[in-house]
Amino acid sequence: MAKSFRQSQTFLHTWSGLLLGWLLFLVFITGTIAFYREGVNRWMHPEMARVEQPYQLLDKTQHYLEKHAPDAMSWFITMPNRNDAGSFTFWTPQPDSPDATGYWLDNSARIGSNTDPAHLRPSRGGEFFYRFHFDLHYMPVIWARWLVGLAAMMMLVAICSGVVAHKKIFKDFFTFRRHKGQRTWLDGHNATAVLALPFHLMITYTGLVTLMAMLMPWAIVANYENTRAIQNELFPSADGVEPTGKRMDMVPLSTLVHDAEEKLGMKAGTLMISNPGDEMARVTIRISGAEQLDSRTPSIVYNAVTGREIWRSPPPGGAAVTTGAMIGLHAARFSGETLRFLYFLAGVAGTIMVGSGLIMWTVKRREKLPDPTRPHFGFHLVERLNVATIAGFSLGIAAMFWANRLLPADLANRADTEINWLFISWGISALLALALRPKWSWTVLFGLTGAALFTLPFYNILADMNGLPSTIAAGDWVLAGIDISLLVFGMAAIAIALRIARYRPPERRRRALRNKGKTPVPETLAPEPAE
Repeated sequence: MAKSFRQSQTFLHTWSGLLLGWLLFLVFITGTIAFYREGVNRWMHPEMARVEQPYQLLDKTQHYLEKHAPDAMSWFITMPNRNDAGSFTFWTPQPDSPDATGYWLDNSARIGSNTDPAHLRPSRGGEFFYRFHFDLHYMPVIWARWLVGLAAMMMLVAICSGVVAHKKIFKDFFTFRRHKGQRTWLDGHNATAVLALPFHLMITYTGLVTLMAMLMPWAIVANYENTRAIQNELFPSADGVEPTGKRMDMVPLSTLVHDAEEKLGMKAGTLMISNPGDEMARVTIRISGAEQLDSRTPSIVYNAVTGREIWRSPPPGGAAVTTGAMIGLHAARFSGETLRFLYFLAGVAGTIMVGSGLIMWTVKRREKLPDPTRPHFGFHLVERLNVATIAGFSLGIAAMFWANRLLPADLANRADTEINWLFISWGISALLALALRPKWSWTVLFGLTGAALFTLPFYNILADMNGLPSTIAAGDWVLAGIDISLLVFGMAAIAIALRIARYRPPERRRRALRNKGKTPVPETLAPEPAE
């Protein structure tokens, strides 16, 4: 009975990992990059210097908004910090305003301490990767979140069933057999899975928690009459006020931030200004998520004209704190540099785990085919989808980074064009994967990816865009770390491409096949299973 149960878990593990494995790979790789989204924001805005005086930059942002959006319904400002690319702000125009396009990025700006926003290259930067890993792209958000939520549920099933199915999982973690075909892929898959198993369980489960109101709304429906009621309980806020139409000067926002930080004992993260420039203007200052594990941080509301505190958020309940802590664990905003780096390494391990699992499916199934040289359409499709997803999307990310450097700064819709180049490159890669034999499509795509990533830091040096020597000399390890990562992952991709190009099926296996009267298996990325 125990054997039968384990076999059923093996079946469950295989198919729960395969059916949405390609989407899981995209979610893992973009989510891993998003752990350093602030750094990627800075890297993609090389004109901007590191923030040294955040409060002065906040006042500069206020002056910018007073000039460019004085009649807006509200302003939103992220508090500048040394790791991010300046201060990001967007505003909500009045409904009858010609600027009310419905697309919030049309009414946004990134303010740097040394750069005029008009001269700054438009780029989504790391925010694209952060949003993509749960909102995807080119599709309605609600559909994307349902897909990602379903993929996360399948991932949780795959993790739990994988632990049950592999009875020697921890023993095999310490074993890696090179040049053993299927066994090598299995060892690599096990190692990356077990190495960060607690992380994989945590990141998958907490990812589902962030979507729980959408995936499991029954408790909300049973206990609350409408969404407004639960919003008020989970996210309490001060009562709104109507503008009077009487224009008045507001106090400097930096003064209010200093006061809020002193009262709450933590650094500010965001500011929301309603009715800016009006007699009834209000400023809501929310504490940064980096200050505590709970992502639902406390806030204070001030009268923007007099500077008087008028409201403070009440202490949250136990359920709200638990949910906020789960979301905080997932986003890792609370983490210091060491813990964030460990998150990043675990994310890389998770990406490799998903990718190697997809490849291992083809490795195992090829041996079981009646004629491995003539696989059926389903196997043929899965094999090429693996190439298109794993190698193709990686090349698309490299293409987006190069587009950030090469596209003219004044190009219309430049930020969207950067992203479009990712998908254009990915689409071309998919066509190559369908046209070429798997061995050569893996080689070409990984080779191009490695070359593109490896040469980027050298281009930064030649183009004087915060090159590696200058960032190291300045002690700016956020930007230096990104360039070093590009070099490391570039070399890794090149090494993979060379290994694939040089791969030859074991002669022992060829002789065995000839003795049986079969044609040798073609040379592909999928190595021959060990006998």
